[in-house]
Amino acid sequence: MTDPAASPAFLNGADNRTDRRLVVISYHFPPDGSVGGLRWAGLTKYLSAAGWKSWVVTAAPPDASHAGNGVVVSSYPRRRTLNDAYRWFRRRLEPAASEESRLSVAQDHSRTATVKDWIRALRLEAAMLLAIPDHGRGWILRAALHARRLIRRVRPHAVVSSGPPHSAHLVAWLATRGIRTRWLADLRDPWASSIGPAWHSHPTRRSHVFRSVAGWLERLVTTSATGVLCTTPELASAIEAQYSRVRAQWLPNGVDDELIPKSLQPYPGLGIAYAGTMYGAHDLGPVLQALQALLNRYPHAREAAKVRIAGTVEKRHLDILRQQVAALGLVDCVEIVGVLPRAEALELVARSRLAVVLAQELDAQVPAKLYEAVAMGVPTIMLAPVHSSASTEAKRVGAVAVESTDVETILRVMEDVWLERTPKLGVQTLDSLVHYRERARQLSPILSGDETEPSGVD
Repeated sequence: MTDPAASPAFLNGADNRTDRRLVVISYHFPPDGSVGGLRWAGLTKYLSAAGWKSWVVTAAPPDASHAGNGVVVSSYPRRRTLNDAYRWFRRRLEPAASEESRLSVAQDHSRTATVKDWIRALRLEAAMLLAIPDHGRGWILRAALHARRLIRRVRPHAVVSSGPPHSAHLVAWLATRGIRTRWLADLRDPWASSIGPAWHSHPTRRSHVFRSVAGWLERLVTTSATGVLCTTPELASAIEAQYSRVRAQWLPNGVDDELIPKSLQPYPGLGIAYAGTMYGAHDLGPVLQALQALLNRYPHAREAAKVRIAGTVEKRHLDILRQQVAALGLVDCVEIVGVLPRAEALELVARSRLAVVLAQELDAQVPAKLYEAVAMGVPTIMLAPVHSSASTEAKRVGAVAVESTDVETILRVMEDVWLERTPKLGVQTLDSLVHYRERARQLSPILSGDETEPSGVD
């Protein structure tokens, strides 16, 4: 492989140094605990073995444990914005608003409902104006100023911006204006295009202002960047279809097995784990139905059967979950443990006999939790549409992909786990399928602009 600094892909002028230099702009990065920071934490760590030195610009707090491995991290915390003040003020008004709603019940219902609908719509649009582009809003300008100085100083062979939050791409756009450099916009999840049905009820998708601005910003970024990097081939294809002159490549997420817990004492009995956020169309109902059927078939399994749910559960989902648990008579078999530190959440999954990953109504996304569960050797069920990215990827790495309506297959998997009939993937196979060491090997020529074949994973 030729030195990228001497190739046409390196556009910053003459440079006799042979080291490869990368600037990464990512709002999340360890130790902030967000799964969004793990992709580039793992990639930069293993890119160092291929001769890359990386500089990371992030909003995450500084962490000495991530020094070394050829990675330099610069932390610029997000500052408070007008939207923060608005949200604080709105929370203070909520009790009064609730009282006003209670007192207005006796008024003309149809007229009041129409007025309230208009007020809610206006409030939503006003809130979106304050929130655009996303929760990284108070970070963009100061991060862009630092990134611009950094790019001029280190003269990187590549700049990568990673989102969501997609404000990282705006940081990169600002930082690279007037500077000839190779910039890849890494879309870990869809931005404005290819949003699955699971997001349609989200406030940002109901707002006309947000949808319009997000679409404009996505076009600005994707057409300004040298190229786009995605986590699924479906999203890459959608981006190329939307923007005809844009080249989109794909590189799946993965896992750093050095950070995965090993040799932990498993929970007694049938331990089932779900670790992640519950939002949109996420629904554990089919899993609970299958568990009820299993316990009817093997009553003695109930003594130590437990579904442990870790992570943020939105209120609507929590209400539905509690109703499902009560209706199925599984109150003693379900434990909602709440949000856990990352290490504890990984241990919860590692000690379980079955992991569940939810990707209902997500067409072009693959939850990163899939790779962690598979890497720990825990049998894993992915609930996803049959032709979705998540379903395809789950099958590729050795998980079981099922439609949400297919309770019978979920039951069969549970029974196999309970009766210890589930084979595990070999370590060598897992390494090639999910490890960031392999991902970094695939990424290096993409960053350099040296790849001769379309990117992707077989």
